[in-house]
Amino acid sequence: MEHTKTVRLANWGNYPSAEVELSSPDSREALREQVLQAERLIARGNGRCYGDAALSPRVVSMLKFNRLIEFDAENGIVSCEAGLLLSELLPLVVPQGWFFHVTPGIKSITVGGAIASDVHGKNHPEKGCFSDWLLDFSLMQADGSVVYCSKSENADLFWLTCGGMGWTGIVLEARFQLMRLASGNMRQRNVKAGNLAGLLAAFDAHRDWPYAAAWVDCTAGGAHFGRGAVFFARHAEAENAKEALVFDEKPKRNVPFYAPGWFLNPLSIRLHNYFFHKAADKPDHSVTLDRYFYPLDAVQNWNRFYGRRGFIQYQCCIPENAALEGLSELLHRIKSSSDTPFLTVLKRHGARN
Repeated sequence: MEHTKTVRLANWGNYPSAEVELSSPDSREALREQVLQAERLIARGNGRCYGDAALSPRVVSMLKFNRLIEFDAENGIVSCEAGLLLSELLPLVVPQGWFFHVTPGIKSITVGGAIASDVHGKNHPEKGCFSDWLLDFSLMQADGSVVYCSKSENADLFWLTCGGMGWTGIVLEARFQLMRLASGNMRQRNVKAGNLAGLLAAFDAHRDWPYAAAWVDCTAGGAHFGRGAVFFARHAEAENAKEALVFDEKPKRNVPFYAPGWFLNPLSIRLHNYFFHKAADKPDHSVTLDRYFYPLDAVQNWNRFYGRRGFIQYQCCIPENAALEGLSELLHRIKSSSDTPFLTVLKRHGARN
């Protein structure tokens, strides 16, 4: 096939990997040719997903479909191709007083990937998933035809595609709604908890804070079992009428090579958790949008810390009325295993859309 090469491909966790035929078409016609000639094919964004997502005998990269079609700065509506990164939009929309209603913990993902995974963020109880603010998109199906999908037109296909992980076709272009922004800063509150019950109580006591995400120390036991900290936030108000809105990013650090296999071990992970818990003790303070929403992006190639063998990410959702019992059982199972989690995150979710 034209534009196609054989490569070893993995996602952000570097596990599993597969030998695939990877194509990078630069036009809709070339993309349609790939779709019609391949018996099996899946679209791929920027490869920031985990596990075996977007791995198939044939993979088509959408990174060349990264055009911003229109930004309606008056109404906060973005129209773009599916390969555009959220990180490419932020310097444009934030100075105009707009931000994403829903954003995951990294910004280097494509709009198409956000739709395919129907990403959520730290404000799911209030704002839901990316699909809640998605207006419409065009989808190339397996026969090469392109259909328009919205919540009122081809609605079944719209909802099957949102969170459908690429099974329904390839998203070409999309429109979505942004939210008004008064300041480039957030007001953040850190609440430390000595055990799991205290962690869940902190979530409950701060339901009026729109953003919340907790870090859990899976290595702690005894009276400190399930200890951690919850990081709450809300958008700050403008300090004055002339405050300039900017998306402030600090220079990124880089992990230049894969860490040796022994680098992450039970002892180093315990030390990391100990110092993380101590550092979380901080009064209410102001942070930038980038620092609160995208802390992982501060270190480029941080997945290399795990070594060449990569890592596995596990996620689950437990009903809130069974959270203490369910999470306790889960953490006990983890502690009794030979695997030590390096990073454990806990968030509250709201109703399904």
